Parts: sequence; structure tokens; C-alpha cells
Amino acid sequence: MPRLIALICKKPSISEEDFISYYESSHAPLIESLFPTLKGYRRTYLLKSNMLNDTLPLESDGVQSQYNVITELTFDDEEGLNQFFEMGKNKDVIEAIRNDEANFLDGEQTIMYRID
Repeated sequence: MPRLIALICKKPSISEEDFISYYESSHAPLIESLFPTLKGYRRTYLLKSNMLNDTLPLESDGVQSQYNVITELTFDDEEGLNQFFEMGKNKDVIEAIRNDEANFLDGEQTIMYRID
């Protein structure tokens, strides 16, 4: 099952709560409507305010992650993934996504990986 993982940063000007709310109520439904071959769309939020044992912030080697969410996109097969990439080349699709992303995330910081 092909998968893509995206590391995404929120815009500095919005709160974690507003970022999550917008992602869940606006952006996720948009992405799901644009990409019918998408079979799974999971978001795991990395909140800066989370605390471990009520004293230590969640971090690695003393440095907090610059990312706010790990997003996982899954597809049934290679054909579904290929169709996703083809749809992603459509100018109207690109414009819709970029316009929406401008409301809540820092698109220049997004990193995407393919994993199997």
C-alpha cells in the first residue's frame, strides 16, 4: 500500500488550536474532495504545548520540532498514487490547494516523503 508522509508547519501568526481547527474543518475536506483515489488521510499533531511528565516539553536532543503535524496519505495501489500525482498537476487543483494553504500553513516548509 503506497503512502506519502508530509511534515507540515503552521503559519507563525496562528495558534495551534486555530491551525488544527482549520486543517480539520476546511483543508482536510478540500483535499479529500479533490483526490478520489486517496484512501486514508491521517493527521498526527505535534503540539508545542504538550508536556511530558508535566515538566519536560516533548522534544528530541533538547530541540523542539519545527513541524506541527505529520500527515499520512494512503492509496490502495500504485495506480491510485499515480492518479493522485496526475491530479496534482492540474492548475485548478494546484490553485485551490495553495489558496487554502495560505490560510493556515507555511507551505515553503512542507516536506513530503514516500514510504511503503
